[in-house]
Amino acid sequence: MKITAEQGSSMLNQNSLKLYMAFGVALLLVWFSVYFQALAHMAQVWSDSETFKHCFFIIPISLYLIYEKRVELKGVRYRPTWVVAVPLILTQILFVLADQFSIQLFAHFSAVTTLALLLWGYLGHQAFRIILFPVMYLYFCVPFGEEFVPYLQIITADISCVLLQLVGIPVYREGLYLYLPNGTFHVAEACAGIRFLIGTFALGILLAYLNYQYWWKRALYAVVCAILPIIANGIRAFGIMVIGYSTDMKHAVGADHLVYGWFFFLFVLILLFLLGNVGNDSVPKSTSQGICYSINKRTEVNLFLLVILIAPMLTNNWLKQDQKLNVEKIEYALFQQFNTLEATSRGWMDSKESAIKPSWSGLIDGVPIRITYRKNKRDQELVSSLHRPFNNDDFSLLSVEGEVSVGKNSYKRVVIQNVYGERKVLLIWYQLRDAAIAGPLETKWQQFLFRLQGQRTDGYYVVAEVEADKTVKEVISTLRHLALPKIIKEEQHD
Repeated sequence: MKITAEQGSSMLNQNSLKLYMAFGVALLLVWFSVYFQALAHMAQVWSDSETFKHCFFIIPISLYLIYEKRVELKGVRYRPTWVVAVPLILTQILFVLADQFSIQLFAHFSAVTTLALLLWGYLGHQAFRIILFPVMYLYFCVPFGEEFVPYLQIITADISCVLLQLVGIPVYREGLYLYLPNGTFHVAEACAGIRFLIGTFALGILLAYLNYQYWWKRALYAVVCAILPIIANGIRAFGIMVIGYSTDMKHAVGADHLVYGWFFFLFVLILLFLLGNVGNDSVPKSTSQGICYSINKRTEVNLFLLVILIAPMLTNNWLKQDQKLNVEKIEYALFQQFNTLEATSRGWMDSKESAIKPSWSGLIDGVPIRITYRKNKRDQELVSSLHRPFNNDDFSLLSVEGEVSVGKNSYKRVVIQNVYGERKVLLIWYQLRDAAIAGPLETKWQQFLFRLQGQRTDGYYVVAEVEADKTVKEVISTLRHLALPKIIKEEQHD
């Protein structure tokens, strides 16, 4: 049987397509394997936090947007590119550092960035340009934004206070507490509006992409979607306070204020949808222009992508040797270090919102203190945004007084206050093997150095109260003997 030149060329193209597709599947599988822990942690955050529940919808939305581009993708040339080489290497370095420092935000960012760069490198410029927005939209999968809560609380209090004064309602503000003649309102973390802001912004970016074709229109609408929820949240809080003041605190002070708030947020969403239809552009029809796709598989580029992708997994396995620590009980360790120990609790210590519960709370030689022991493993990170230094339900942060340094040790000094005007001065720090460190980044760095030296990286997250009859230096002096619990058994494994 004779094979014509045309048939031979067709068979060659089919083999090239199969090899190209095989590389694509291999890249996705290796990416998923390398970043599995980071991806699993992202999904866990989505599940645990009400702020990021919307993230579950981001991936289906992105996949659907790519599916909508299927006609255009049939008429482009697929040519793997070397352009992503340097950015991809830098991203893998960032991931290795994030894994070693246990900075989950950077690990999440690296996972999404790596996927985007792999798609760019594998598909080439033309195809990637077509799916650029759906791929970039995946960055909304990264759980980020709760760091802005304290600033949003202040903005909400500012807007509420100004509006109350404009309508002639007497108000006295102290920190996040607003005192009206017949009641007091506390702008708590739940009142910051971060959930509404993040969800609305993600939705706004999608609407900007779907409704507008000019970049300046998309940018303008995105800015509106970022600013309007913040202003709206301040107006919502103001409205709640007006209702409470007008009804002598009979309404809008309990669960009903949540109902009022959600109705107001629904109104804001409808407003954003209506704004999104102002000046919207017609969507050009997708067309392949009658051109069939072509593939230049460039095997050397795909092999390079695979090698670079595997590198961080090998590096992390080499650098990271988890310690199986079996330590003595915290209370027993403290009893050996100090004269008097009394397990008790103070009002500022009990934080219901904290996902990390303290290991021991009480008085050490008369100093109120709360200690949280962490083994610094993936599910027990010492430095974590989940720590709550005080009871957010009854107290709010009044001011951060900076750091107090004593020798090589440093302590963060803050002032908190409750609705009754009672103030507390707290010292916050991370206690490592031989150092007290105030800053989280400095703590991460020291832990990294300890890990390279083969030393223990576990530690305490400590919050101590400076009572009125004591000075900061006296409290630090009293707690200077605080040390980590002794290791009963230590076992190394790869």
